[in-house]
Amino acid sequence: MSVNESESKSVSVAEEKKKLLRQYEHDDGHFSLVRSFRLADLITIMNGVCGTLSILSSARYLLLSSNLPGPPSAEALRTLYFAHLLPILGFGFDALDGKVARWMGGGSMLGQEMDSLADLVSFGVAPATLAFTLGLRTPLDLLALLMFVSSGLARLARFNATVALIPSDASGKSKYFEGLPIPSSLFLTSLMASWVKMGWHALGSEGDIPMGVFTLWGKRGGWGDVHAISGLFAIWGAMMVSKTLRVPKL
Repeated sequence: MSVNESESKSVSVAEEKKKLLRQYEHDDGHFSLVRSFRLADLITIMNGVCGTLSILSSARYLLLSSNLPGPPSAEALRTLYFAHLLPILGFGFDALDGKVARWMGGGSMLGQEMDSLADLVSFGVAPATLAFTLGLRTPLDLLALLMFVSSGLARLARFNATVALIPSDASGKSKYFEGLPIPSSLFLTSLMASWVKMGWHALGSEGDIPMGVFTLWGKRGGWGDVHAISGLFAIWGAMMVSKTLRVPKL
């Protein structure tokens, strides 16, 4: 795509956004936001609900397991498994909202922004919270998790801003993703669920997650400790914001 073609497409995208925003220009009545929701928007909200409930379930697991002399109770483990299941359910809503939007004649600007926010919660913040819950709690672990979530946020913002500039097929669907799409973090969520089953977590039978802790500097138990698995979250974040990694759309 030439520079002139790119600039022309950017102008047309901006004009299209202004046109779509006019539907909210004079809608200032009571509950106007709620009244403007479409069916696809409500499905998108359910994605965010799943992500939020996953985070709260992780917190509930920690409450049920804290200060106990023995291993987590059956109720606590059920809560932890439920926290892993919810992002997967969220992905089902994420896949469904686009289909419903196309079936009903197209989505909305509001729906597009809500979709990104819901994805950040379900596929960014929720997996990071699960990782913390299972044992990634050292300062360097937290740095890796912050990088993972921040990369997901940046990747979603870039997608919203540049999706119209990515080459598309005859139906208007983009041919590829720039960088890993954030729902790919479901692989990490599924991996962590397998650790729970094997007892590979802070309160499990093995006492820690796979590959353990390395001390990069200082004494053990200090600021230099980091779990090897934290590197996987950091690498995942880097792949999400990569400009050169192109993932074909199915």
